[in-house]
Amino acid sequence: MLHDDTSPVNPAVERALRRAARERAARQEAESLLERKSLELYQTNEKLRLQAQDLEDLVRIRTAALEKALESAQSATSAKSNFLAMMSHEIRTPLNGIIGIADMLFLSPLDDEQSAHLNLLVQSGHTLLALINDILDFSKIEAGHLELEAREFDPAMELQSTAAIYRPTAQAKGLEIELVLGELPVAVRGDSHRLRQVVSNILSNAIKFTSKGKVSLGAAARRESSGRWRIGIEVKDTGIGIPRESLAHLFEPFSQADSSTTRKFGGTGLGLAICKRLTEAMDGGISVDSGPGGSTFHFHVHFDAAASSSLASRRDESPIHPASPCELSVLLVEDNAINQTVALTLLKRLGQRTSLADTGRKAVEMIAAGHYDLVFMDMQMPEMDGIEATKSVRHLDLKKQPRIIALTANAFEADRERCLSAGMDGFVSKPFRLDDLRREICDACLRCPTRPAGTPVAGA
Repeated sequence: MLHDDTSPVNPAVERALRRAARERAARQEAESLLERKSLELYQTNEKLRLQAQDLEDLVRIRTAALEKALESAQSATSAKSNFLAMMSHEIRTPLNGIIGIADMLFLSPLDDEQSAHLNLLVQSGHTLLALINDILDFSKIEAGHLELEAREFDPAMELQSTAAIYRPTAQAKGLEIELVLGELPVAVRGDSHRLRQVVSNILSNAIKFTSKGKVSLGAAARRESSGRWRIGIEVKDTGIGIPRESLAHLFEPFSQADSSTTRKFGGTGLGLAICKRLTEAMDGGISVDSGPGGSTFHFHVHFDAAASSSLASRRDESPIHPASPCELSVLLVEDNAINQTVALTLLKRLGQRTSLADTGRKAVEMIAAGHYDLVFMDMQMPEMDGIEATKSVRHLDLKKQPRIIALTANAFEADRERCLSAGMDGFVSKPFRLDDLRREICDACLRCPTRPAGTPVAGA
C-alpha cells in the first residue's frame, strides 16, 4: 500500500525533529559564542603580549638609564674621593713644612715677642689642620666609608697624652687642665685614634670657650656582662655655656650656638657632629649639660676586652718621653726638600744620625747595602713610591728587616691600610710633630734594646 504524503506526521517524530532543530540551533549559537569568545581571548592575549613587550622595553630602557645614572654617580663619587685625597695631600705637604719649621724655631733661643708670634703661627697651623680633618672626616662619614681600627691600647695613656697636648694652650690662657682618672682597664681593643679625636675635639672646644677657671677631663670604666668595656668620659669647663635653645641642635652638622660664634671663635660647626657619629660608631653616645657657668659633655664608648683587661687606678701624670733611649740607624725617605729639612732637624734633636734617600729606588738600594733599624718612608715619590719600595725591601734577604714607618701626607684610612698591607709597621700622617717621631723611635728602641747610645750607625 502506497504512503500518502498528505497524511499527518507522527507526533513523536515531529517532536523529535523540532528538538533536533533546536539542538542544532543551540549548537550553532554555542559555536558562534565560542568563536566570538576565542577571538576576544586572542585579541586580549595579543593586547597583553604587546603590553608585556612594551613593559619589557620600558624596563630595559629604565634599567639602562639607572645603570648609566649609577655609573655616573659612582664616577662622581670616585672623582670626589680622588679630589679630596689629592687636596688633602697637597695641603698637608706645605702645612707639614709650616708646623715643622715652627717646631724647629721653638727649639732655638727666642725672646718673649718672638715666642708669642711663633705660638700664634703654630696655633693657626693646627687650626687649619683641624679644619681639613673635619671636612675629610665628615665626607667619609656621609659617604658611609667610616671604618674603625681594632688594636690593643691603654686608654689611660691615651687620655693622659691627649691632655698633655692641650696643656700649653690652656696655660697660655691662664687655665688649668685637671685630669681625673678613675679605674680603667690596662688594655682594651678598639680604635684609639678615634677615641683621641673625640676627646681632643671636646677638650679643644672647652678651652676655646673658657676664659678663666679650669677644664676637667675625667674617665671611668666598667665591665659589662657581654665582656666588653664601657668607658665613660666627661669634659667639664667653666666657660660661657650654651643657650638652652641651642642644645637640641648642637650635634647637627654645621650647627653652632649662634652665628656670632663662628665669627668670634672660628670653626666649621662639624666637630660635634663628627663626635656624635664617632661615639655612635663605637656603640656609645654623647650628651651635654650646660648653663651660664659652664658646660659638661658626657660621652661613652664600648671596646672589646684585650689580653690584659684588669682594672688599675691611674694618677694625673703626663707621659714622659725621654730625648731618646738609644741611638738607631735611621733612614729618611723623602723627596720634598722642605720636609727633608724638617724631619732631619727634628731627628737630630732626638739624638739620631740619619741618612737620606730622595726616591724609593734609592732607599731600596741603601737598605740592601747597609743596616738600618728604622725607616721613615714617604708614600708619593718619583721613580718608585713608598708602597713599592716597602714591598721590595720586604723581599730583600737581610739579616734583620728594618722597622718601616709611613711618614706621609696621604691621611685617609685606605692609605693606612695600603701601607700596612705592603709591610709597613706604622703610619704617621703629615704634618708630624717632634713627639710623633719620638714615639716611633722609642718603639723601635724597645725592639733593639741592645744598641746603646753612641753606637756607630749606618750613614754616620
